Amino acid sequence: MSNLSKHNTKSFIIHPILFSIYPIIFIFSQNIHLLPVTEIFLPILTMISLTIFTLFILGKKIRNRNKIALVISLLVLVFFSYGHVYNILNDSELENSEISRHRYLLIPFSVIAILGTIFFLKSKKKFNNATTIANGISASVIVLISINIVGDFSSGNYFGNPELAENETWFGIGAPQENSMMNIFSTSIEENLLENQLDRNKNFPDVYYIILDEYPSNESSKKFYEFDNSKFLTSLENSGFYVVKNSFSNYPMTIQSLSSSLNMEYLDVLTTDVDKNSQNYRFLNKLLSDNIVMQKFSSLKYEIINVGSLWGPNGEFKNAKTNFCEFKEINFDSLIRELLEKSMISYFYEKHFEQLRRDQIMCGFNEFSNLSQNTDQPKFVFVHILLPHAPYIFGPNGEHVSSGNSLNSEPWNERVAYVNQIKFLNKNLIEKIIPELLNSDNKPIIILQGDTGGGHSIDWKEPTREMVFERMANLNVVYFPDGNYEDLYEDITPVNTFRIIFNKYFNENYELHDDRNLWSDGDKPYYYKDVSKILN
Repeated sequence: MSNLSKHNTKSFIIHPILFSIYPIIFIFSQNIHLLPVTEIFLPILTMISLTIFTLFILGKKIRNRNKIALVISLLVLVFFSYGHVYNILNDSELENSEISRHRYLLIPFSVIAILGTIFFLKSKKKFNNATTIANGISASVIVLISINIVGDFSSGNYFGNPELAENETWFGIGAPQENSMMNIFSTSIEENLLENQLDRNKNFPDVYYIILDEYPSNESSKKFYEFDNSKFLTSLENSGFYVVKNSFSNYPMTIQSLSSSLNMEYLDVLTTDVDKNSQNYRFLNKLLSDNIVMQKFSSLKYEIINVGSLWGPNGEFKNAKTNFCEFKEINFDSLIRELLEKSMISYFYEKHFEQLRRDQIMCGFNEFSNLSQNTDQPKFVFVHILLPHAPYIFGPNGEHVSSGNSLNSEPWNERVAYVNQIKFLNKNLIEKIIPELLNSDNKPIIILQGDTGGGHSIDWKEPTREMVFERMANLNVVYFPDGNYEDLYEDITPVNTFRIIFNKYFNENYELHDDRNLWSDGDKPYYYKDVSKILN
Protein backbone atom coordinates (compact mmCIF):
# COMPACT_ATOMS: atom_id res chain seq x y z
CA MET A 1 0.00 0.00 0.00
CA SER A 2 1.37 3.43 -0.91
CA ASN A 3 2.19 6.07 1.65
CA LEU A 4 -0.53 8.25 0.13
CA SER A 5 -3.34 5.81 0.93
CA LYS A 6 -1.81 4.45 4.12
CA HIS A 7 -1.26 7.64 6.06
CA ASN A 8 -3.99 9.97 4.92
CA THR A 9 -7.55 10.56 5.91
CA LYS A 10 -10.31 9.07 3.81
CA SER A 11 -11.66 12.41 2.65
CA PHE A 12 -13.02 12.34 -0.87
CA ILE A 13 -11.06 14.85 -2.92
CA ILE A 14 -12.30 16.28 -6.21
CA HIS A 15 -11.85 20.06 -5.93
CA PRO A 16 -8.36 20.34 -7.54
CA ILE A 17 -9.67 18.71 -10.71
CA LEU A 18 -12.85 20.81 -10.77
CA PHE A 19 -11.02 24.07 -10.10
CA SER A 20 -8.46 23.24 -12.79
CA ILE A 21 -11.11 22.79 -15.49
CA TYR A 22 -13.31 25.69 -14.37
CA PRO A 23 -11.35 28.42 -16.26
CA ILE A 24 -11.71 26.40 -19.46
CA ILE A 25 -15.42 25.84 -19.07
CA PHE A 26 -15.98 29.47 -18.06
CA ILE A 27 -14.22 30.87 -21.14
CA PHE A 28 -16.13 28.45 -23.34
CA SER A 29 -19.45 29.50 -21.79
CA GLN A 30 -18.68 33.16 -22.54
CA ASN A 31 -17.82 32.39 -26.16
CA ILE A 32 -20.12 29.46 -26.92
CA HIS A 33 -21.32 31.11 -30.13
CA LEU A 34 -17.74 31.46 -31.38
CA LEU A 35 -16.00 28.28 -30.22
CA PRO A 36 -16.71 24.70 -31.28
CA VAL A 37 -17.25 22.44 -28.28
CA THR A 38 -14.42 20.22 -29.49
CA GLU A 39 -11.97 22.99 -28.65
CA ILE A 40 -12.38 22.38 -24.91
CA PHE A 41 -11.64 18.65 -24.94
CA LEU A 42 -7.85 18.74 -25.15
CA PRO A 43 -7.41 21.56 -22.57
CA ILE A 44 -9.73 19.78 -20.12
CA LEU A 45 -7.96 16.45 -20.59
CA THR A 46 -4.59 18.17 -20.19
CA MET A 47 -5.58 19.95 -16.97
CA ILE A 48 -7.09 16.82 -15.44
CA SER A 49 -4.00 14.78 -16.31
CA LEU A 50 -1.63 17.41 -14.90
CA THR A 51 -3.66 17.72 -11.72
CA ILE A 52 -3.79 13.96 -11.11
CA PHE A 53 -0.09 13.62 -11.93
CA THR A 54 0.80 16.42 -9.48
CA LEU A 55 -1.36 14.85 -6.77
CA PHE A 56 0.39 11.52 -7.32
CA ILE A 57 3.93 12.90 -7.31
CA LEU A 58 3.48 15.17 -4.30
CA GLY A 59 1.64 12.37 -2.49
CA LYS A 60 4.86 10.45 -2.39
CA LYS A 61 6.52 13.28 -0.48
CA ILE A 62 3.70 14.65 1.67
CA ARG A 63 1.52 12.38 3.77
CA ASN A 64 -1.60 14.51 4.06
CA ARG A 65 -3.37 14.47 0.72
CA ASN A 66 -5.83 17.15 1.91
CA LYS A 67 -2.92 19.57 2.14
CA ILE A 68 -1.65 18.66 -1.31
CA ALA A 69 -5.07 19.12 -2.85
CA LEU A 70 -5.67 22.48 -1.16
CA VAL A 71 -2.27 23.75 -2.30
CA ILE A 72 -3.01 22.71 -5.89
CA SER A 73 -6.45 24.35 -5.82
CA LEU A 74 -4.98 27.54 -4.35
CA LEU A 75 -2.27 27.73 -7.02
CA VAL A 76 -4.76 27.07 -9.83
CA LEU A 77 -7.13 29.77 -8.60
CA VAL A 78 -4.36 32.33 -8.13
CA PHE A 79 -2.77 31.49 -11.47
CA PHE A 80 -5.94 31.75 -13.57
CA SER A 81 -7.65 34.60 -11.72
CA TYR A 82 -4.73 36.97 -12.25
CA GLY A 83 -5.70 38.15 -15.72
CA HIS A 84 -9.30 38.83 -14.70
CA VAL A 85 -8.19 41.01 -11.79
CA TYR A 86 -5.69 42.78 -14.03
CA ASN A 87 -8.35 43.62 -16.62
CA ILE A 88 -10.80 44.78 -13.93
CA LEU A 89 -8.19 47.19 -12.56
CA ASN A 90 -7.39 48.49 -16.05
CA ASP A 91 -11.05 49.07 -16.78
CA SER A 92 -11.60 50.91 -13.49
CA GLU A 93 -10.60 54.25 -12.01
CA LEU A 94 -7.37 52.58 -10.92
CA GLU A 95 -6.30 52.19 -14.55
CA ASN A 96 -3.41 54.60 -14.32
CA SER A 97 -2.33 53.64 -10.80
CA GLU A 98 0.76 51.58 -10.13
CA ILE A 99 -1.25 48.61 -8.86
CA SER A 100 -2.69 48.10 -12.36
CA ARG A 101 0.78 47.35 -13.76
CA HIS A 102 2.03 43.81 -14.15
CA ARG A 103 5.22 44.50 -12.24
CA TYR A 104 3.27 45.44 -9.15
CA LEU A 105 0.24 43.18 -9.42
CA LEU A 106 2.39 40.07 -9.79
CA ILE A 107 3.85 40.69 -6.33
CA PRO A 108 0.67 40.28 -4.23
CA PHE A 109 -0.45 37.31 -6.32
CA SER A 110 2.92 35.63 -5.83
CA VAL A 111 2.85 36.40 -2.10
CA ILE A 112 -0.64 34.89 -1.76
CA ALA A 113 0.49 31.74 -3.57
CA ILE A 114 3.68 31.36 -1.50
CA LEU A 115 2.17 32.15 1.90
CA GLY A 116 -0.89 30.01 1.20
CA THR A 117 1.31 27.08 0.24
CA ILE A 118 3.43 27.47 3.37
CA PHE A 119 0.33 27.71 5.55
CA PHE A 120 -1.22 24.50 4.27
CA LEU A 121 2.01 22.51 4.30
CA LYS A 122 3.25 23.67 7.73
CA SER A 123 -0.09 23.52 9.52
CA LYS A 124 -0.74 20.57 11.82
CA LYS A 125 -4.43 20.53 10.86
CA LYS A 126 -5.80 17.68 8.74
CA PHE A 127 -8.11 20.06 6.80
CA ASN A 128 -10.98 17.59 6.47
CA ASN A 129 -13.58 20.36 6.77
CA ALA A 130 -11.66 22.60 4.37
CA THR A 131 -11.61 19.76 1.85
CA THR A 132 -15.35 19.27 2.17
CA ILE A 133 -16.00 22.98 1.69
CA ALA A 134 -13.64 23.18 -1.31
CA ASN A 135 -15.34 20.15 -2.86
CA GLY A 136 -18.73 21.80 -2.41
CA ILE A 137 -17.68 25.17 -3.84
CA SER A 138 -15.90 23.68 -6.84
CA ALA A 139 -18.81 21.35 -7.62
CA SER A 140 -21.30 24.20 -7.30
CA VAL A 141 -19.50 26.53 -9.74
CA ILE A 142 -19.10 23.72 -12.27
CA VAL A 143 -22.79 22.83 -12.00
CA LEU A 144 -23.87 26.47 -12.37
CA ILE A 145 -21.72 27.13 -15.41
CA SER A 146 -22.83 23.80 -16.93
CA ILE A 147 -26.48 24.80 -16.52
CA ASN A 148 -25.76 27.97 -18.52
CA ILE A 149 -24.05 25.96 -21.25
CA VAL A 150 -26.91 23.48 -21.44
CA GLY A 151 -29.34 26.40 -21.67
CA ASP A 152 -27.41 27.90 -24.60
CA PHE A 153 -27.38 24.57 -26.41
CA SER A 154 -31.09 24.11 -25.77
CA SER A 155 -31.86 27.54 -27.24
CA GLY A 156 -29.64 26.92 -30.25
CA ASN A 157 -27.12 29.61 -29.29
CA TYR A 158 -23.96 27.66 -30.00
CA PHE A 159 -21.29 27.43 -32.66
CA GLY A 160 -22.12 25.01 -35.45
CA ASN A 161 -25.84 24.78 -34.78
CA PRO A 162 -27.12 22.73 -37.77
CA GLU A 163 -30.29 24.80 -37.97
CA LEU A 164 -28.25 27.97 -38.07
CA ALA A 165 -25.93 26.51 -40.67
CA GLU A 166 -28.96 25.58 -42.75
CA ASN A 167 -29.98 29.22 -42.83
CA GLU A 168 -26.44 30.29 -43.63
CA THR A 169 -26.02 28.39 -46.89
CA TRP A 170 -26.41 31.64 -48.78
CA PHE A 171 -23.28 32.75 -46.99
CA GLY A 172 -21.18 29.88 -48.16
CA ILE A 173 -21.28 28.14 -44.76
CA GLY A 174 -22.46 24.60 -45.07
CA ALA A 175 -22.81 25.15 -48.81
CA PRO A 176 -20.53 24.02 -51.68
CA GLN A 177 -17.27 25.90 -51.97
CA GLU A 178 -18.20 27.25 -55.37
CA ASN A 179 -20.95 29.33 -53.77
CA SER A 180 -19.66 32.82 -54.20
CA MET A 181 -20.03 35.81 -51.98
CA MET A 182 -21.13 37.63 -55.12
CA ASN A 183 -24.60 36.27 -54.45
CA ILE A 184 -24.94 38.39 -51.33
CA PHE A 185 -25.08 41.73 -53.06
CA SER A 186 -26.86 42.67 -56.21
CA THR A 187 -23.65 43.87 -57.80
CA SER A 188 -21.72 41.27 -59.72
CA ILE A 189 -18.82 41.05 -62.08
CA GLU A 190 -21.06 39.95 -64.91
CA GLU A 191 -23.41 42.88 -64.46
CA ASN A 192 -20.92 45.66 -64.00
CA LEU A 193 -17.68 44.70 -65.66
CA LEU A 194 -17.89 46.02 -69.21
CA GLU A 195 -15.26 43.76 -70.73
CA ASN A 196 -15.85 44.94 -74.30
CA GLN A 197 -15.03 48.52 -73.38
CA LEU A 198 -11.70 47.76 -71.76
CA ASP A 199 -8.48 48.16 -73.65
CA ARG A 200 -6.49 45.08 -72.71
CA ASN A 201 -3.35 46.58 -74.17
CA LYS A 202 -3.54 49.42 -71.74
CA ASN A 203 -1.25 49.36 -68.75
CA PHE A 204 -3.62 49.11 -65.83
CA PRO A 205 -2.29 50.91 -62.76
CA ASP A 206 -1.22 49.01 -59.69
CA VAL A 207 -3.59 49.60 -56.79
CA TYR A 208 -2.47 49.90 -53.18
CA TYR A 209 -5.14 49.80 -50.50
CA ILE A 210 -3.32 50.68 -47.29
CA ILE A 211 -5.29 50.44 -44.06
CA LEU A 212 -3.80 52.37 -41.14
CA ASP A 213 -5.55 50.95 -38.10
CA GLU A 214 -7.38 53.56 -36.01
CA TYR A 215 -5.81 56.51 -37.84
CA PRO A 216 -7.85 59.65 -37.04
CA SER A 217 -8.75 62.64 -39.17
CA ASN A 218 -6.83 65.82 -38.43
CA GLU A 219 -9.87 67.46 -36.88
CA SER A 220 -10.21 64.54 -34.50
CA SER A 221 -6.49 64.47 -33.83
CA LYS A 222 -6.47 68.12 -32.80
CA LYS A 223 -9.68 67.92 -30.80
CA PHE A 224 -9.08 64.72 -28.84
CA TYR A 225 -5.31 64.28 -28.86
CA GLU A 226 -3.98 67.84 -29.03
CA PHE A 227 -1.94 66.92 -32.10
CA ASP A 228 -2.02 68.94 -35.31
CA ASN A 229 -1.29 66.58 -38.20
CA SER A 230 -1.42 69.29 -40.88
CA LYS A 231 2.26 69.00 -41.80
CA PHE A 232 1.82 65.35 -42.77
CA LEU A 233 -1.33 66.01 -44.78
CA THR A 234 0.21 68.99 -46.55
CA SER A 235 3.17 66.85 -47.52
CA LEU A 236 0.78 64.33 -49.08
CA GLU A 237 -1.06 67.08 -50.95
CA ASN A 238 2.24 68.40 -52.27
CA SER A 239 2.93 64.89 -53.58
CA GLY A 240 -0.33 64.95 -55.53
CA PHE A 241 -2.72 63.26 -53.08
CA TYR A 242 -6.33 64.22 -52.47
CA VAL A 243 -7.12 64.58 -48.77
CA VAL A 244 -10.77 64.06 -47.84
CA LYS A 245 -11.38 66.98 -45.49
CA ASN A 246 -14.50 65.75 -43.75
CA SER A 247 -13.95 62.03 -43.61
CA PHE A 248 -15.76 59.49 -41.44
CA SER A 249 -15.70 55.72 -41.52
CA ASN A 250 -18.91 53.90 -42.35
CA TYR A 251 -18.60 51.66 -39.28
CA PRO A 252 -16.81 51.79 -35.92
CA MET A 253 -15.13 48.35 -36.04
CA THR A 254 -12.44 47.00 -38.34
CA ILE A 255 -14.28 43.90 -39.50
CA GLN A 256 -17.37 45.92 -40.38
CA SER A 257 -15.45 48.73 -42.03
CA LEU A 258 -13.33 46.50 -44.26
CA SER A 259 -16.20 44.15 -45.10
CA SER A 260 -18.14 47.17 -46.29
CA SER A 261 -15.39 48.98 -48.23
CA LEU A 262 -14.06 45.82 -49.93
CA ASN A 263 -17.57 44.86 -51.03
CA MET A 264 -18.61 48.41 -51.92
CA GLU A 265 -21.86 47.94 -50.01
CA TYR A 266 -23.44 48.72 -46.69
CA LEU A 267 -23.93 45.77 -44.39
CA ASP A 268 -27.62 46.41 -43.80
CA VAL A 269 -28.37 43.71 -46.34
CA LEU A 270 -27.08 41.13 -43.88
CA THR A 271 -29.85 41.89 -41.41
CA THR A 272 -32.43 40.54 -43.84
CA ASP A 273 -30.89 37.09 -43.42
CA VAL A 274 -29.06 37.40 -40.13
CA ASP A 275 -30.75 38.20 -36.84
CA LYS A 276 -29.70 41.72 -35.89
CA ASN A 277 -29.05 40.42 -32.38
CA SER A 278 -26.68 37.73 -33.63
CA GLN A 279 -23.20 37.62 -32.14
CA ASN A 280 -21.81 35.39 -34.85
CA TYR A 281 -18.85 37.07 -36.55
CA ARG A 282 -18.49 34.27 -39.10
CA PHE A 283 -20.76 36.15 -41.48
CA LEU A 284 -18.51 39.19 -41.52
CA ASN A 285 -15.33 37.10 -41.67
CA LYS A 286 -16.61 35.25 -44.70
CA LEU A 287 -17.74 38.44 -46.35
CA LEU A 288 -14.27 39.89 -45.92
CA SER A 289 -12.34 36.81 -47.01
CA ASP A 290 -14.21 36.48 -50.32
CA ASN A 291 -14.76 40.14 -51.03
CA ILE A 292 -15.97 41.57 -54.33
CA VAL A 293 -13.12 44.06 -54.85
CA MET A 294 -10.47 41.34 -54.88
CA GLN A 295 -12.68 39.16 -57.04
CA LYS A 296 -13.05 41.92 -59.59
CA PHE A 297 -9.35 42.71 -59.71
CA SER A 298 -8.60 39.02 -60.02
CA SER A 299 -10.98 38.81 -63.00
CA LEU A 300 -8.98 41.67 -64.56
CA LYS A 301 -5.85 39.49 -64.29
CA TYR A 302 -4.43 41.44 -61.40
CA GLU A 303 -2.13 39.68 -58.99
CA ILE A 304 -3.73 39.91 -55.55
CA ILE A 305 -1.12 40.53 -52.85
CA ASN A 306 -1.80 40.63 -49.14
CA VAL A 307 0.67 42.16 -46.70
CA GLY A 308 -0.52 40.48 -43.56
CA SER A 309 -1.01 41.63 -40.03
CA LEU A 310 -1.57 39.79 -36.78
CA TRP A 311 -5.29 40.55 -37.09
CA GLY A 312 -6.77 37.13 -37.84
CA PRO A 313 -9.26 37.79 -40.70
CA ASN A 314 -6.55 39.62 -42.64
CA GLY A 315 -4.75 36.33 -43.37
CA GLU A 316 -7.70 34.58 -45.00
CA PHE A 317 -8.33 36.41 -48.29
CA LYS A 318 -9.58 33.82 -50.74
CA ASN A 319 -8.23 35.59 -53.82
CA ALA A 320 -4.82 36.56 -52.45
CA LYS A 321 -2.25 34.44 -54.27
CA THR A 322 0.75 36.08 -52.64
CA ASN A 323 1.11 36.80 -48.93
CA PHE A 324 3.89 38.70 -47.22
CA CYS A 325 4.72 39.09 -43.55
CA GLU A 326 2.71 36.09 -42.40
CA PHE A 327 4.12 36.07 -38.91
CA LYS A 328 2.78 33.26 -36.83
CA GLU A 329 2.04 33.51 -33.18
CA ILE A 330 2.67 30.51 -30.97
CA ASN A 331 0.23 28.08 -32.53
CA PHE A 332 -2.43 27.91 -29.87
CA ASP A 333 -6.11 27.80 -30.59
CA SER A 334 -8.23 30.71 -29.43
CA LEU A 335 -9.35 29.15 -26.15
CA ILE A 336 -5.84 28.31 -25.01
CA ARG A 337 -4.67 31.79 -25.96
CA GLU A 338 -7.46 33.22 -23.85
CA LEU A 339 -6.38 31.03 -20.93
CA LEU A 340 -2.81 32.25 -21.21
CA GLU A 341 -3.91 35.88 -21.43
CA LYS A 342 -5.89 35.48 -18.20
CA SER A 343 -3.11 33.71 -16.32
CA MET A 344 -0.07 34.86 -14.34
CA ILE A 345 2.13 34.35 -17.38
CA SER A 346 0.06 36.88 -19.33
CA TYR A 347 2.86 39.44 -18.87
CA PHE A 348 5.37 37.19 -20.64
CA TYR A 349 2.84 36.23 -23.29
CA GLU A 350 2.15 39.93 -23.81
CA LYS A 351 5.85 40.71 -24.22
CA HIS A 352 6.19 37.95 -26.78
CA PHE A 353 3.22 39.36 -28.66
CA GLU A 354 4.57 42.91 -28.53
CA GLN A 355 7.82 41.86 -30.20
CA LEU A 356 5.93 39.78 -32.72
CA ARG A 357 3.84 42.81 -33.60
CA ARG A 358 6.93 45.04 -33.93
CA ASP A 359 8.51 42.54 -36.30
CA GLN A 360 5.35 42.23 -38.36
CA ILE A 361 4.89 46.00 -38.70
CA MET A 362 8.50 46.55 -39.70
CA CYS A 363 8.21 43.72 -42.20
CA GLY A 364 5.27 45.52 -43.79
CA PHE A 365 7.27 48.75 -44.04
CA ASN A 366 10.24 46.97 -45.60
CA GLU A 367 8.23 45.06 -48.20
CA PHE A 368 7.16 48.21 -50.07
CA SER A 369 10.52 48.44 -51.86
CA ASN A 370 9.82 45.00 -53.37
CA LEU A 371 6.15 45.64 -54.01
CA SER A 372 6.85 48.84 -55.93
CA GLN A 373 8.89 46.99 -58.56
CA ASN A 374 7.19 46.83 -61.93
CA THR A 375 5.98 43.46 -63.12
CA ASP A 376 4.34 42.11 -66.26
CA GLN A 377 1.10 41.70 -64.35
CA PRO A 378 -0.70 44.58 -62.61
CA LYS A 379 -1.21 44.07 -58.90
CA PHE A 380 -3.74 44.89 -56.24
CA VAL A 381 -1.99 45.16 -52.90
CA PHE A 382 -3.87 45.12 -49.62
CA VAL A 383 -1.79 46.34 -46.69
CA HIS A 384 -2.99 46.38 -43.10
CA ILE A 385 -0.67 48.27 -40.77
CA LEU A 386 -1.61 47.91 -37.11
CA LEU A 387 -0.68 51.48 -36.26
CA PRO A 388 -1.46 53.76 -34.51
CA HIS A 389 -3.67 51.14 -32.82
CA ALA A 390 -2.59 49.98 -29.36
CA PRO A 391 -0.47 48.39 -27.94
CA TYR A 392 1.90 51.32 -27.85
CA ILE A 393 5.20 49.73 -28.72
CA PHE A 394 6.90 52.40 -30.86
CA GLY A 395 8.14 55.82 -29.92
CA PRO A 396 7.92 58.73 -32.41
CA ASN A 397 11.22 57.73 -34.03
CA GLY A 398 10.63 54.00 -33.91
CA GLU A 399 12.30 53.36 -30.60
CA HIS A 400 10.94 50.37 -28.74
CA VAL A 401 8.71 51.19 -25.83
CA SER A 402 6.62 48.92 -23.69
CA SER A 403 2.87 48.90 -23.73
CA GLY A 404 1.74 49.86 -20.26
CA ASN A 405 -1.64 48.25 -20.65
CA SER A 406 -2.80 44.78 -21.40
CA LEU A 407 -3.25 44.07 -25.07
CA ASN A 408 -6.89 43.34 -24.47
CA SER A 409 -7.80 45.97 -21.92
CA GLU A 410 -10.11 48.80 -22.79
CA PRO A 411 -10.27 51.72 -22.76
CA TRP A 412 -6.78 52.79 -23.77
CA ASN A 413 -6.03 56.15 -22.27
CA GLU A 414 -2.39 56.55 -23.21
CA ARG A 415 -3.09 59.32 -25.70
CA VAL A 416 0.49 60.59 -25.89
CA ALA A 417 1.71 57.11 -26.77
CA TYR A 418 -1.01 56.89 -29.41
CA VAL A 419 0.17 60.17 -30.98
CA ASN A 420 3.77 58.95 -30.90
CA GLN A 421 2.77 55.98 -33.03
CA ILE A 422 1.06 58.35 -35.48
CA LYS A 423 4.33 60.29 -35.74
CA PHE A 424 6.33 57.10 -36.31
CA LEU A 425 3.89 55.95 -38.98
CA ASN A 426 3.95 59.37 -40.68
CA LYS A 427 7.73 59.29 -40.78
CA ASN A 428 7.75 55.92 -42.57
CA LEU A 429 5.02 56.95 -45.00
CA ILE A 430 6.60 60.27 -45.99
CA GLU A 431 10.27 59.27 -45.98
CA LYS A 432 10.04 55.75 -47.33
CA ILE A 433 6.75 54.22 -48.45
CA ILE A 434 5.16 57.01 -50.49
CA PRO A 435 8.37 57.90 -52.41
CA GLU A 436 8.94 54.24 -53.26
CA LEU A 437 5.43 53.89 -54.65
CA LEU A 438 5.48 57.18 -56.57
CA ASN A 439 8.86 56.42 -58.14
CA SER A 440 7.38 53.49 -60.09
CA ASP A 441 7.35 53.91 -63.86
CA ASN A 442 3.67 52.99 -63.92
CA LYS A 443 2.16 55.36 -61.35
CA PRO A 444 -0.19 53.47 -59.01
CA ILE A 445 -3.52 54.24 -57.40
CA ILE A 446 -2.94 54.65 -53.67
CA ILE A 447 -5.59 54.72 -50.96
CA LEU A 448 -4.58 55.53 -47.40
CA GLN A 449 -7.46 54.98 -45.01
CA GLY A 450 -8.03 54.58 -41.33
CA ASP A 451 -10.43 51.69 -40.90
CA THR A 452 -11.83 53.81 -38.08
CA GLY A 453 -10.68 56.80 -36.10
CA GLY A 454 -9.22 56.58 -32.62
CA GLY A 455 -11.20 55.53 -29.63
CA HIS A 456 -10.31 56.08 -26.01
CA SER A 457 -12.84 55.82 -23.19
CA ILE A 458 -15.80 54.96 -25.40
CA ASP A 459 -19.13 53.80 -24.09
CA TRP A 460 -20.06 51.41 -26.88
CA LYS A 461 -23.61 50.90 -25.64
CA GLU A 462 -24.59 54.55 -25.20
CA PRO A 463 -21.95 56.69 -26.93
CA THR A 464 -22.14 60.46 -26.86
CA ARG A 465 -21.79 62.51 -30.01
CA GLU A 466 -18.18 63.21 -29.02
CA MET A 467 -17.44 59.50 -28.67
CA VAL A 468 -18.96 58.72 -32.06
CA PHE A 469 -16.98 61.55 -33.67
CA GLU A 470 -13.70 60.41 -32.14
CA ARG A 471 -14.23 56.81 -33.19
CA MET A 472 -15.39 57.42 -36.76
CA ALA A 473 -13.45 60.51 -37.88
CA ASN A 474 -10.77 58.76 -39.93
CA LEU A 475 -7.93 59.48 -42.34
CA ASN A 476 -8.97 59.18 -45.99
CA VAL A 477 -6.40 60.07 -48.65
CA VAL A 478 -6.33 59.07 -52.33
CA TYR A 479 -3.75 59.30 -55.12
CA PHE A 480 -4.80 59.03 -58.77
CA PRO A 481 -2.02 58.84 -61.38
CA ASP A 482 -3.69 61.42 -63.62
CA GLY A 483 -4.22 63.88 -60.76
CA ASN A 484 -7.89 64.32 -61.71
CA TYR A 485 -10.03 64.23 -58.57
CA GLU A 486 -13.27 65.64 -59.91
CA ASP A 487 -15.12 62.45 -58.89
CA LEU A 488 -14.07 62.79 -55.26
CA TYR A 489 -15.60 65.10 -52.69
CA GLU A 490 -14.87 66.33 -49.19
CA ASP A 491 -17.13 63.91 -47.28
CA ILE A 492 -16.81 60.72 -49.33
CA THR A 493 -16.83 57.55 -47.21
CA PRO A 494 -14.96 54.27 -47.84
CA VAL A 495 -18.02 52.43 -49.16
CA ASN A 496 -17.75 54.55 -52.35
CA THR A 497 -13.98 54.42 -52.79
CA PHE A 498 -13.79 51.47 -55.15
CA ARG A 499 -17.03 52.36 -56.90
CA ILE A 500 -15.30 55.53 -58.08
CA ILE A 501 -12.06 53.69 -58.95
CA PHE A 502 -13.83 51.05 -61.03
CA ASN A 503 -15.87 53.73 -62.79
CA LYS A 504 -12.88 55.94 -63.50
CA TYR A 505 -10.28 53.37 -64.55
CA PHE A 506 -12.25 50.32 -65.67
CA ASN A 507 -15.28 51.80 -67.44
CA GLU A 508 -17.85 50.59 -64.95
CA ASN A 509 -21.09 52.36 -64.15
CA TYR A 510 -21.61 52.07 -60.43
CA GLU A 511 -23.97 54.50 -58.82
CA LEU A 512 -22.57 56.05 -55.67
CA HIS A 513 -24.22 55.29 -52.37
CA ASP A 514 -25.42 57.98 -50.04
CA ASP A 515 -22.61 58.44 -47.53
CA ARG A 516 -23.82 57.12 -44.18
CA ASN A 517 -22.24 56.36 -40.82
CA LEU A 518 -23.60 53.43 -38.84
CA TRP A 519 -22.84 52.70 -35.19
CA SER A 520 -22.62 49.22 -33.76
CA ASP A 521 -21.17 47.70 -30.63
CA GLY A 522 -19.10 44.54 -30.44
CA ASP A 523 -21.85 42.45 -28.87
CA LYS A 524 -24.28 43.02 -31.75
CA PRO A 525 -22.20 43.47 -34.92
CA TYR A 526 -25.31 43.39 -37.15
CA TYR A 527 -27.38 45.91 -35.21
CA TYR A 528 -26.79 49.33 -36.78
CA LYS A 529 -27.83 52.79 -35.70
CA ASP A 530 -27.51 55.57 -38.24
CA VAL A 531 -25.43 58.37 -36.70
CA SER A 532 -24.88 60.36 -39.90
CA LYS A 533 -26.92 63.34 -38.75
CA ILE A 534 -25.08 63.81 -35.47
CA LEU A 535 -21.74 63.76 -37.29
CA ASN A 536 -22.80 66.27 -39.94
